[in-house]
Amino acid sequence: MKYRLGALPLSAAAPLVALLGLLMASLPLAGAGMELIVIGLTAAGQLAWHLRHLTLSRLVTWPTLAWLAIALLSYQLPEAWVSQADWNRWAGRLMAGSHIDDWRPPLLMLLCLGLLNLSLLTRTRANLGAPLLMSTAGLALLAQLLAPHPADGPLALSPDGPLLAAQACLLLAQLVDILGGWRTSRNSILRALWPSLLLATLTMGLWYHQHRDADRQQQQAIAELGQRLGQRLSDEIDDHLAAMRRFAASWRWQDAPPSADQWAYQAELYHQDFPYLLNIAFIDPRSRILHVHPANAYNTPLLGTRLFEAQPDGREALGKALHDGTIGQTRVIALLQGQPGMVHYLPVIQARDARILGAVGVVVGLRSMADTLFRQVAPDTAALTLLDGERLLAHQGTARRPGPWRHASPLTLDDLSLTLITRPGHDALLARRPRLPVVTLAAGLTLAYLLYLALFARRYMQLQHRQARRSNRELRREVRNRTRLQQEVEWLATHDELTRLPNRRRFLQVLAEHDRVRPLSVLLCDIDHFKLVNDRLGHLVGDRYLAELGRLGHAVLDAAGGVFARLGGEEFVACLPGSSAEDAEAVARRLQAALAESRLTHQDGAPVTLSVGVATLDEGPLVADELLQAADDALYRAKSLGRDRIERAISPADLPVGGP
Repeated sequence: MKYRLGALPLSAAAPLVALLGLLMASLPLAGAGMELIVIGLTAAGQLAWHLRHLTLSRLVTWPTLAWLAIALLSYQLPEAWVSQADWNRWAGRLMAGSHIDDWRPPLLMLLCLGLLNLSLLTRTRANLGAPLLMSTAGLALLAQLLAPHPADGPLALSPDGPLLAAQACLLLAQLVDILGGWRTSRNSILRALWPSLLLATLTMGLWYHQHRDADRQQQQAIAELGQRLGQRLSDEIDDHLAAMRRFAASWRWQDAPPSADQWAYQAELYHQDFPYLLNIAFIDPRSRILHVHPANAYNTPLLGTRLFEAQPDGREALGKALHDGTIGQTRVIALLQGQPGMVHYLPVIQARDARILGAVGVVVGLRSMADTLFRQVAPDTAALTLLDGERLLAHQGTARRPGPWRHASPLTLDDLSLTLITRPGHDALLARRPRLPVVTLAAGLTLAYLLYLALFARRYMQLQHRQARRSNRELRREVRNRTRLQQEVEWLATHDELTRLPNRRRFLQVLAEHDRVRPLSVLLCDIDHFKLVNDRLGHLVGDRYLAELGRLGHAVLDAAGGVFARLGGEEFVACLPGSSAEDAEAVARRLQAALAESRLTHQDGAPVTLSVGVATLDEGPLVADELLQAADDALYRAKSLGRDRIERAISPADLPVGGP
């Protein structure tokens, strides 16, 4: 029977939907090369399956599933087993300059396509878990619609819209061709599917919760790194300012400015502790640079330079030191060394007469200072940027594959406000990312699949057991019926159906069973004028008379320890083991009396009577026919002498004696 979608059979619509998915997968989506290939292979394998080219379908599906399995392992394996750098190195061997993310689809897309391919390999059989696989693929597709944009985290979860539509077409293509096949197992599928699908849903919910927790933890780690570096930068400036105050105070006991050698010796001690200081200069009251350390190609040409003229941006801060005797600090300015920085001016005041001998100029190169601190962070771990408003002061890090997040840490250095931007590298985030969420997802979905198989098998076994029990009941019923029929056949073979008495065969068996009992008497009975009963009263009345005589005879003979049987027609016979001729004749009289008491009458009202012939074997072997013949002869005499009589066989001597 074909299930129809409008006027188009679903068996024909399914390959068309798969072809639509293949065409959508071929759309030129920028940056989605591997995703296109995986969807294209999945669609090709599915299309071959719909067209019943099963071998071709398996040849396409197995490599695709293997590829997806390796990609899933890249999300799961701990960094200590296979590092992110190893994955990138192997990806680079496949294609120069490529990254592992260039070879694997987003996680939820990988899950959806993997489940679709796996359901094809199970031949969409319900007992192999295909309903759960396809339902979970639908959950993965729904999760892709609800998942955040890939830029919101280092781990890509879902692709762009056209690829989502292609996955939906592939899922629909499988469903429309197999729903009819699941109809016969619908109850078993539903009983197994709902608990398993609930577990799969809870697993995906737990995975997403763990995934978001991992994102928050990594964001928090980035923020802590930026705050830690900012605090170090602030502490470093405070430390070198405190050191420079001590340095400036060390000259207050001199009556004249220090010599070049004195200055170089003392300044070198501080420069060793703070190598990012571009120079430590002594400036006379006329703003001329008298001494500078270190004496390198950048600083030596500055000797004799009048700073009031050469560096106007620092004039106010220098004037505080030379004229007011207070510490002056510039904002971030363009230094004479060619990089941005700031200058601290500390006055050198003579202790004896409080005369200002000059000022100590401490030039801090922010780029150099930031580089000194940035070296504590590996360039591939995070990109670090120091800003003064919008102006770039210092930068470290690679621009290749930056991470999705950036953290801005505000820095306050005295009255300066700077900003430190921390942006982690993509590979560093992936390397430090916990694998627990993906492992939870894989383990939970595997457990849900096993639960489905167990529940479906249990339901199937219940149905089999129920069917077996039903078959056993029917078999037992059939056996009972056959036994009853067999008993009825056996009973009919040895009994008369009308009178319920033993028949001739059974009577002969009774005689044979008592062949060694002596004396052995036989009564042969015949209803007198029975033909008149049938002719005048009808055969139904005759049958009733026969049945009544059978009942009476059975009662009388059973009480006497004998057996009463019907030979045929209106003739009955009785066997009395151990009864003499006299005893047998007495039993015959009781039988006649019982018949008389029954008030069975002919049409004219005359009572129905009974003639009886008695034969007794006192000794010798039993010959049944001869004994019955003797009783028959006696019966004949009883009828000849007027009926309603009991006659014995003439004499035992007249009975022939012979072997059996």
